[in-house]
Amino acid sequence: MATISKIEAPQDSPIRNAWLAFVESIKQLLVPQKDNRPLDQYLELRDKVYSIIQSEAFLAALQTAYDNGTGSNYPIAEDIKQALLLELQAFPRALEVVHFTQKRKEKKNWWNRLFGQASTVTVSVKDILAENTPFLKGGLTLLDEVLNLFKKD
Repeated sequence: MATISKIEAPQDSPIRNAWLAFVESIKQLLVPQKDNRPLDQYLELRDKVYSIIQSEAFLAALQTAYDNGTGSNYPIAEDIKQALLLELQAFPRALEVVHFTQKRKEKKNWWNRLFGQASTVTVSVKDILAENTPFLKGGLTLLDEVLNLFKKD
């Protein structure tokens, strides 16, 4: 079982940088909602998931899976790695575009789309990198669950 602090990953790598930028951007979505106060009961879970998915152990597992594949005999193709990076890098930019180009009322219409896009990115990382890595898979599953909990109906 991986611990949340002892494993070290390179401090600067494309997958680590893209992942951390993605996480920072989704924090703008996962906020208390005044029209859904029962959701406040999930804030502690959200914070725990943040702790997991930003931990050195998680980042090291992400880096290892990205570099070496998921334990199969076939490493992840470079084209797939590049596409995954592009997907991770696109979400923070998409969120920024919504913030700067949409009027306040229009942003509400985009909110669920953004949750859906964030969920899609999370599932892509899980499907491509976390096949045989339970700690990585668990963190990504929990993140996707939190995204779905906070998504407005």
